[in-house]
Amino acid sequence: MAYWKSRLGILIAGLIISASPLFAVEYEWKDVSGAVKSLADYKGKPLVLHFWATWCPPCRRELPAMDAWSRANSDVKMVVISLDRDIADADEFLQSEGLGFPALKGDMVQAQRLGVRGLPTTLVIGSDSTVLKTFIGAVHWEKKSDSESILQALKSGS
Repeated sequence: MAYWKSRLGILIAGLIISASPLFAVEYEWKDVSGAVKSLADYKGKPLVLHFWATWCPPCRRELPAMDAWSRANSDVKMVVISLDRDIADADEFLQSEGLGFPALKGDMVQAQRLGVRGLPTTLVIGSDSTVLKTFIGAVHWEKKSDSESILQALKSGS
């Protein structure tokens, strides 16, 4: 009986931990000049945080639609971070495709702490730095349902 009680306690603790909000204040990245930025710089403002890489085919396919969505929703703060080894690869791709995102380079170990388990991954982060919604895999930015899901999460986290 003691065995089952301890197992039940572990299960309940796991459920409590998984139901707790994930805070995203400690993530840092660099721009092409090497300047470091952090999610803490955006505290008090909701934003969309997107992780991608040039070696990821779904990421490459998704970025043009995401760029169009970002332009149509210019009031939404969007940070698009490459997990490539070299920021020059991301910069070259973004420029060659005519995408409006600056090249930013992040770290996969830090990204995993935010729940990134594959690419692409998009996080909607509230003004209190909680992760409100996570999309693992490509978002269909042109679909009304996906767009509204992101906008609604941003609105709830304002």
